[in-house]
Amino acid sequence: MDNDERPRLGCRLNYVRKLPGMLKLVQLACSFIALILVAVAPTLTYSSRKGFFLFVSIVSLSVTTILLLMALINLQAVFIPERWSIIELCWCVFIALFYFIAGIVVATAVNGNAMFGAVAFFGFAACIAYIVDFIHRILLRRAEEASEHTETTVTKTTTTTVTRQQPVY
Repeated sequence: MDNDERPRLGCRLNYVRKLPGMLKLVQLACSFIALILVAVAPTLTYSSRKGFFLFVSIVSLSVTTILLLMALINLQAVFIPERWSIIELCWCVFIALFYFIAGIVVATAVNGNAMFGAVAFFGFAACIAYIVDFIHRILLRRAEEASEHTETTVTKTTTTTVTRQQPVY
């Protein structure tokens, strides 16, 4: 591989204009709003439920921020390009499952408290954002595999015109 073809570190601000970047921003926004709401929610009898959701939100916010920064500086394309899609797929499945569980746990604690209802809403919104990201990455992975296995055959057809001379008698 030539030095010109090798991916380089650099700031790729156009990443946030594409679907994976927009999904990361939505995930960060939902996680941040859910984190703020769960932090200010009352802790009378729901402290373990609140603590679990707080843990999921903090882990999600931290790891998604790191992944976004890695994508913005093109770090994943430099060091581990062949395994990056698998890492992102596993992360999306893992955190979507945890947000789903945490959303259910907090939703059972609503009992007339609108704050926990809002926390559950943003937890499920983050879960859906991670599921959409997972589906998008699966579709990209399948498209890459299909393009690798598709061979392009070019056939060259030539037309030869043969003219015969009539015998002279």
